[in-house]
Amino acid sequence: MPNNLKLAHANINREELSEQLNKKGIFYGNVVIWTIMFSLPLFWLMDFLFVSDQWVDFMLIRVIVAIISYIIYFLGLRLKWDFTKILLWFILINLVMHSVFCGIIATSHVLPYFLTLSILVLLINTVIFWQPMYSILNCLLSFFIIFLFFSFKGRVDKYNLMIAHGGGVYFIIASFSCLIVYNRYSILTKEVEESILIEEANNRLLEQYEKINDQKYIIEDTNKKLNLLNDYRHNTLNIMLHDFKNFTGSIQMSLELLLNKSDNLTQEQKEILAYIGSGNDKLNYLSEKLATSVDRDEANVKFAIENFDLNQAVEKAVIESSDAAQIKQISLQLHISSSPVMVQLDYLFLLQVLFKTLTNVYRYAEAGSIVTIHTHKLNGKSIIEVINIGKLIGITKMKELFSKLKPGQSLSDTVKGDSEMGFSVAKNLTETMGGTFTFNSNDTMGNYYRIEFN
Repeated sequence: MPNNLKLAHANINREELSEQLNKKGIFYGNVVIWTIMFSLPLFWLMDFLFVSDQWVDFMLIRVIVAIISYIIYFLGLRLKWDFTKILLWFILINLVMHSVFCGIIATSHVLPYFLTLSILVLLINTVIFWQPMYSILNCLLSFFIIFLFFSFKGRVDKYNLMIAHGGGVYFIIASFSCLIVYNRYSILTKEVEESILIEEANNRLLEQYEKINDQKYIIEDTNKKLNLLNDYRHNTLNIMLHDFKNFTGSIQMSLELLLNKSDNLTQEQKEILAYIGSGNDKLNYLSEKLATSVDRDEANVKFAIENFDLNQAVEKAVIESSDAAQIKQISLQLHISSSPVMVQLDYLFLLQVLFKTLTNVYRYAEAGSIVTIHTHKLNGKSIIEVINIGKLIGITKMKELFSKLKPGQSLSDTVKGDSEMGFSVAKNLTETMGGTFTFNSNDTMGNYYRIEFN
C-alpha cells in the first residue's frame, strides 16, 4: 500500500503541483501581510502604555516601516516578483524592527515587547505557507539582532535579565513555531498532491464515461446499419428470386410447348431441347444461390436525416452527461430557447457531438465551476453555446485539442488512441453534418464553445 501511494504521488504533474502550491502560498501570504498592516494601531497603543516617553518616536518608526513594507508589496506585484520573495522581504523588515525594539528598550519594560514579538512570530508561522527554511532564517536573524543589542548593555547579568524578562519565552515559542511551519507545509503539500490525484482520477472517470458512451453510440449506429442492411438484402433477394423465377419459368414454358409438338421434331432437335431444359434447371438453381450471396458495402457513414427540435436533443444530452459533471462538482445551467429550434440532422450523431462536447468541457473545467448551456436561433442558424467561467484552458491548448484528429483517421482508431481526441471528434462530426464548431478562451468569454447548424 505505501509503495503504491508513493508511486501515485511520484507521477503527479510537477507543473500543476507547483502552480497549486503557489496559489496556497499567495492566499495565506496575503492573510499575514494584511494582518500585520492592520495591527499597526495596536502597536501604537502598546508603545503609548509601556514607553510613554518614547511612543511618538516609535510610532514614526512603525509608520515608516509600514510604508516601506507596502511599497515592497505594491512594487513586487507590479514587477511580478515571485510572491515568496515579496513575503520574505515584508516579514523580514517587520521582524527586524520588532527585534530592534526588544534590544533597545529598557529591561524593565521589555517583557510586553518580547511577548508581542512571540505572538507575532507564532501568528506568522501558524498561518504562512512556504518552505520552512525561510522561517528558520528569519528567527535566527531575529535572535542575532536581540543578542547583538543586549551585548551592548553594560551590565554583567544582561543575558540573564533578557531571559528573565521574556527573551527565553520568545526563543522557545519562535523555535517551536518553526516546527509548526514544517508540519504545516508537509500536511498542506500532501493535501494538494491528493487533490491533484483526485482531479486526475476524476478526469480518468470522465474519459471512461465518454468511452462507454462512444461504445453505446457505435452499438446503436451499427444496429441501425444492420437493420437497413437486413431490409435491403431481404428486398433484393425477393426481387432477384422473382425475376429469375419468371425467366426460368418462361423458358420452361417454351420448352413444354415445343415438346407438345414433338411429332414434328427430329431426334436431334429433341436432344437439343432436353439439353436446354437441363441448362435451365441449372440456371434456376444457380440464380437462387446467387441471390442468397448478395451483399452490399456498408462501410461508409450515412446519416439518417430527420426533422426534430434541437432543444430536446440538448436537454437529453445535458441530462445524460450530468453524472459526469457531478464527478467534478460542476454546476450545470441550461437555458434553452422558448420556441422550438427545428433542425434536419442525424439525431444519433448529434447526440454524440453534444455528449462528447459536454464531457470534454467538464474534463478541462475547474472543479466546482459553472457550465452554462444556451440554445437559440439567429440569422437562420440553430446555435448551441457552452460557456465555462473558471480557469482558462487557453486558446493555444484549445487549438491543439481541436486539431488532434488527422484527415483520413478512422473513428475506431480514434477511440482506441489519444484520450484527448474528444473535442476534435466532436468538431469533425459537426462539420461532416454540415455544421460549424468554433471555440475561444479569454478573460471576457471564459472557455467558450459554439456549434451552429442550418
